[in-house]
Amino acid sequence: MVDSQTFCNRFLVSEWKTHPTGHTVKWSLSQNICSSFYTDCWNIDSYHESSTADKVALSLPQICPLQLQLGDMLFVSSETSFQSHGMNLANVSLEEFIRCPQPTDFPPHQLIFDYGLSGMHQIDPKWLGIGTHYFAEVPIQGPLLCHFGLRLNVTVKPHICQEFSNSPFCSGHGKCLSHIWDEAYNCHCSQHYSGQFCQEIDKCSSKPCYNHGICINTKNQREDDDNSYECICPPSFAGKNCSEIIGQCQRHSCGNGNCSSVSPNTFRCQCDKDAAGQKCIYYTQ
Repeated sequence: MVDSQTFCNRFLVSEWKTHPTGHTVKWSLSQNICSSFYTDCWNIDSYHESSTADKVALSLPQICPLQLQLGDMLFVSSETSFQSHGMNLANVSLEEFIRCPQPTDFPPHQLIFDYGLSGMHQIDPKWLGIGTHYFAEVPIQGPLLCHFGLRLNVTVKPHICQEFSNSPFCSGHGKCLSHIWDEAYNCHCSQHYSGQFCQEIDKCSSKPCYNHGICINTKNQREDDDNSYECICPPSFAGKNCSEIIGQCQRHSCGNGNCSSVSPNTFRCQCDKDAAGQKCIYYTQ
């Protein structure tokens, strides 16, 4: 009853959308039916570790699986030929998803709609909580078509990308992403940022320590905290960034520049235009 093999058009990695999205599933055997969860349904060659039951379930004919954000809307559009056939959808367990039980096996509280599926209908959000959900066809009359692929695997994911409810996603320093095997959307940080919410910055990446000082990130690495790094200075140098020379200003302390005291025991050299070096003893031209 399926015309041909289907390779579902799915992305392995998706980015969180700031507004809920509506998704429409064509409840049909003429399209969007895949057989191998890995090669057909997700168009990948590698296998993911899972239980035996999961492996069996994933190899069955089914409608192309969906991955939704928490809050997304899901619509089901039935094929015209099924309207006379008469069918409903049921929320089923993984075991029921595998074996496609008879209509008498479904209690009313598992049925998605209070009526037969005809045209387009929205699935109540109560069926779309966080986690993996299985939906299968329940015939009102006629043959059972679940075995041919009228069943759907839907995974609903939350995001863990905001430190506080009013914070920017990933602190504005990364993307909120999810791989198909991930249970949620998480922050993937831009270069030099880290932490669960990309709230920590590698202050040492900008090389703030002068005169060959060694930079060490401290525990508190907030972007707005100037104390989130420490410079270990070589002998003869001191200061937050090792930019101060240990000693006192003398007449010739700075060969081709001016000496300015920073503290009673340290000073800096301000070099003339063509001079360089810690004590301005080198010429740039």
